[in-house]
Amino acid sequence: MSAGVVIAGGGLSAQRCAEALRQGGYSGPVKIVSSEAHAPYDRPPLSKALLAGTKELDEIAFRPSDWHGEQDVELLLGDGAAGLDLDSRKLILESGATLDYEHLVIATGSRARQLPGSDQYENVHTLRTLDDAVRLRDVLKPGKRLVVLGAGLIGQEVAATATGHGAEVTLIEAESLPLARALHPELAQWLVDLQREEGVEVKLGVRVAELIGDGNRLEAVLLDDGSRVELDEMLVAIGVIPNSEWLPEQIDLLTQRPEIHAAGDVAGGDHWELAAHQGKAAAHEILGQEPAPVPFTGWWSDLHGVRLQGLGQPAANDEIVFEGNPGERDFHAVVSREGVPVAALAVGRPREIPRLRKLLAEHSSTPPAKEPA
Repeated sequence: MSAGVVIAGGGLSAQRCAEALRQGGYSGPVKIVSSEAHAPYDRPPLSKALLAGTKELDEIAFRPSDWHGEQDVELLLGDGAAGLDLDSRKLILESGATLDYEHLVIATGSRARQLPGSDQYENVHTLRTLDDAVRLRDVLKPGKRLVVLGAGLIGQEVAATATGHGAEVTLIEAESLPLARALHPELAQWLVDLQREEGVEVKLGVRVAELIGDGNRLEAVLLDDGSRVELDEMLVAIGVIPNSEWLPEQIDLLTQRPEIHAAGDVAGGDHWELAAHQGKAAAHEILGQEPAPVPFTGWWSDLHGVRLQGLGQPAANDEIVFEGNPGERDFHAVVSREGVPVAALAVGRPREIPRLRKLLAEHSSTPPAKEPA
């Protein structure tokens, strides 16, 4: 019997790969191996609906609880990938057990980057897993002072969600404006203004100079501008580190082997749409099929009841044109470089996204991704 496909990782890429294999007619064994105890689930709600308590695990799971059994996809949970024997085609698990594979899909994702010295404090959090979100949700009470370190999407969303819980939130960002890769400076400033209008204290261009704690609890952070911020809880949201240290070689070398494929954060798929695409593309490679076109870089977020949807990657000196009313949180903006549209943002206008995708595609060598049903 064939050793089949082993998918190392239990996130979006892993799930989409398994789905595409079965949809494509693959009949061999398919195993999903994950260090987490939960079946694959959607991560964006961790900082929004699940953290807010409006959704629970069964509502963010990618598939119903019986799907994997019905599709003959074996879930091996709580025992993640720890090593690889390339010659014998064996995946080594954390427990020491091994799995033979005919094809291996590396989709082990990433983990939250830690602030040095902060992990000794019980009230310092990161947010990457379901368990992280539940732990943070349990302490977000009205009046709690929460410091969010890092104003990327995770930090922005947690700041908004915590404010909705009645927490007193301070959002600290080392750069002069947040989300430089995703937002034109004028849009980044609009986002900062949005957070401030909703009661979030935003501190830009400052870094943590000192952690001030008492025993196992952090009490305050001293910033490099001399200010001190008192806190009850802190979320560190300063980026992620790919979970690739268990691999014997660099990803680009490993994937030169026809039996090894990669998807998600370890393969540069650091956006939801791209990670999903890469999972499907790995399945298509295994099936000998041509993969679908790579989608545009896209992202979305829900902040203070407003849906934000972004496409492309702008630069600071690009031109920008607004349509609508930013003050009323109802607008879209197109960013152009030398007259060519390269990025867009829609705020409160989800119906504009197909048109904006088409606009960008007309000026890009990358074909547009199909809109989700």
